[in-house]
Amino acid sequence: MARRGSGEGGIFQRDSDGRWVATVELGKGSNGKRLRKVVYGSTKRQVQAKLKAAQDARDKGIVTTGGNTTVSAWLDQWLDGLDATGKLKASTRRSYREVVDLYVRPHLGHIRLARLTPEDVEKMGRTLAEAGKSGNTQRLARTILRRALGQAERRGYVARNVVALTDAPAVKVDERPVLTPEQAKQLFDALRDDRLLPLYVVAIHTGLRQGELLALRWSDVDLGAGTVTVTGTLDRKIRQRTDPKTDKSRRSVPLTPQAMEALQVHQVRQNLEGTRGSDDLVFTSARGTALYDSNIRKHWHRVSANLGLAPMPWHNLRHSAATIMLAQGVPIEVVSRVFGHASIRITADIYGHVSPETNRQAADAMAKALR
Repeated sequence: MARRGSGEGGIFQRDSDGRWVATVELGKGSNGKRLRKVVYGSTKRQVQAKLKAAQDARDKGIVTTGGNTTVSAWLDQWLDGLDATGKLKASTRRSYREVVDLYVRPHLGHIRLARLTPEDVEKMGRTLAEAGKSGNTQRLARTILRRALGQAERRGYVARNVVALTDAPAVKVDERPVLTPEQAKQLFDALRDDRLLPLYVVAIHTGLRQGELLALRWSDVDLGAGTVTVTGTLDRKIRQRTDPKTDKSRRSVPLTPQAMEALQVHQVRQNLEGTRGSDDLVFTSARGTALYDSNIRKHWHRVSANLGLAPMPWHNLRHSAATIMLAQGVPIEVVSRVFGHASIRITADIYGHVSPETNRQAADAMAKALR
């Protein structure tokens, strides 16, 4: 083995094949073990150049220490880290795992983390598109992969986040069937004698999410002030009350007179029936037990079919509320706050196109101003 010159670090020539080899120390990994990177060259000059490049990259913090770790293994480590920190809701972490398992791992999991390329990510997107997956599904897969690789980049496991070098897929916002004010009134009339009428009234008058409604407690209702405060949501998979979806989901929502009246009548009925329940839930079954999404889905499908309404999921009652608010001239930033969206951009992306009446109001306002 040839001796190293002064300042050449770990350079040596192997006796077995005559190749030149250099080792770069990269510090310690998350497990406390020392990390090294080995470079090779057919000449001493070649390996000296590679050694210097690796040392420069290390000093700039853009080293790759992923070694033989695959994308799949790193995703598991990243997801386990999310579980350990508890910074995200359990339902959100479950959604991340589902997206990873269904849409990312099958296409990229076998690739070594340090060798993942932008082209690999783009190929995943094309494959998902060819399989008929929506733009939103493609966006979710890309976003979660980008977050996972972002942490890998910060820890020096990859030199760059290759997802950031690709273009996001176009997401087409489909037209959602919603209830008109007239149809909403017909719905209320049809449910006049139904014990779930207050649930529908509050849903459409406030735009609360289904989970927020089913987790609502009487202690969250202030009929004197005319407000309800969202303090939790019902996780439909584990059927337990959990924290709100986001920080902005924890909010106070004003009640309309109709919603207040519906809740007052409902409270009296619960007291008479003895169906209030020990958990203080506002909306319960006839036995006073918690309602779940399956109960509501069956009830809604039956009622909407009887009224001849366009098939739509329960969640579209929330969309109906937003559409009616916007059509009545409620500013989109107000709708965003009432709905508990994380940002006004989300509200604009979902509802900015669904209200021709609002667009007409804008045109009428300009015509009046410039008359």
